[in-house]
Amino acid sequence: MGDADTGADAGAEALETWAVATFNVVAFGLVGVLAAHLSGALADLLPGLGTLRGVLVFGYLWTLVVLGTRWALADGGLARAGRGETTALLLRGTAAGSLVGVAFLLGVALGGGVVAGATGGIEPLSVALITLFGGAVSTVVGGVVGLASVLVDLGLSRVTSWLLPPVEAGP
Repeated sequence: MGDADTGADAGAEALETWAVATFNVVAFGLVGVLAAHLSGALADLLPGLGTLRGVLVFGYLWTLVVLGTRWALADGGLARAGRGETTALLLRGTAAGSLVGVAFLLGVALGGGVVAGATGGIEPLSVALITLFGGAVSTVVGGVVGLASVLVDLGLSRVTSWLLPPVEAGP
């Protein structure tokens, strides 16, 4: 295998990571927005959130999901499932989801806690308790979301492989 092959493989792995992570965070975001809309909470949430904060929170979540996806897809990407490594991929996806959940909560709690603490809106002890108990919940929720994401990703990967012929390598 030459250097060009290694570069092409790295490019394909990076593209898979970016595509899978972006799909997962957008799908998760859409499910969340739809659930908030159907419950009526979206109308109350959006005016207080603001565009800049919304973009920053989405960007932070997307960055965490890219990092988690890169780790979960290391050592062969979604193709690992075709080589009999489905369980390992599911476990890594679940663990990555748990880590993303905790990191997201910590980032939001830290950012929100600093703002609320500076304005006198919340006590630091309250932020610490919310983070502690929320950390346990976000670990479980993140793991479930990570597992569900891997299952959807594997399903879509199989459908894509069935619909599209394999690409032949060039000369």
